[in-house]
Amino acid sequence: MLLLFKKENDILKKDRIVYFDILNILAIFAVISLHCNGIVHGNPNVRAWNTSLVVECIFYWAVPVFLMLSGATLMKYRQRYDTKTFFKKRFLRVLIPFIFWAAFMFIWKVLTKQLQFEEINGIKKIINAFFNNKEEATYYFMFNIIGIYLTMPLLSLLAKEENRNTLWFTVLLYFIFNATLTNILPLIGITYNYSLTVQVGGYVVYVFLGYLLSTQDLKKSHKTILYISAIIGLLFRYIVTFILSKQSGQVNKIVWSYTSWHCILLASAVFVLIKNLKINEKIKQNIRITNILKVISSCSLGIYLIHKIVMYYQIRLLNIDTASWQWRTIGIVSTYSISLAIVYILKKIPLLKKTVP
Repeated sequence: MLLLFKKENDILKKDRIVYFDILNILAIFAVISLHCNGIVHGNPNVRAWNTSLVVECIFYWAVPVFLMLSGATLMKYRQRYDTKTFFKKRFLRVLIPFIFWAAFMFIWKVLTKQLQFEEINGIKKIINAFFNNKEEATYYFMFNIIGIYLTMPLLSLLAKEENRNTLWFTVLLYFIFNATLTNILPLIGITYNYSLTVQVGGYVVYVFLGYLLSTQDLKKSHKTILYISAIIGLLFRYIVTFILSKQSGQVNKIVWSYTSWHCILLASAVFVLIKNLKINEKIKQNIRITNILKVISSCSLGIYLIHKIVMYYQIRLLNIDTASWQWRTIGIVSTYSISLAIVYILKKIPLLKKTVP
């Protein structure tokens, strides 16, 4: 028995990629940070908005990193199982929980009067509301990730060493034509022709980047350039948004986009930084810590699906001012901790564990 346990530990140490778990945990924490600082979408003339914009800019990489992790873990799925198995696994892990919590949110929001029953009274209204994320605005990400999964059988064919340079070249062209020109030119009054872009839609560029950066180590000089560029991009977004928003009296989001150059640089920098932490190898050798990270990481999807409910009740039961610094700091930790505890418990209940896989 001890020998068997040792072999299982050795396998886990060998196969478990620690920085994937760390990125997963940090990304959901970043998501909650953004949502607890939701006043960034409100009046830019209040003082609290200035710091909420700082949080918004620093943690903007959250969703892109989730997509990069999908590329890192799934682009090579054909080496492990066939496409039928791939869809079965994704269906069980994502689609079922999404549908369950979407239905739950519809009922809950009607009961709490956040949503009028008339808005979902009828099959067509329910479908329209579902497709437009009326049950929960943040669930837009679920459609994005499902779209990535539907495309993955095609994308996975590119996960070959001989295609690496082609993928990097595609990412470079995307960065220039889709991410930089479309983001910069409007600022100087030039109307860009959006037909002149790399025809890789949605967030596929992050899938490519996740695969490329997870399977290739950057040179030290390249990492330094990436980190500096990411900081420049972060400052660019903050300064442009700050100035234009203060001038107009309303939040100006002209440079806000997950496919903008500064976001690509920031997400890539975070991914590379965490990948290259020296502590990763030490963690990997500690089976207890590795298992803890694995368990916490496995709760991230569930946390994403329920954390807005947790936020709702904290705000109302404690009569919290969402513009207060306490909510925008301590609230992040409390929301994450409570959500994590709830998901962990749900995972122990046979009838509910599939809703938070």
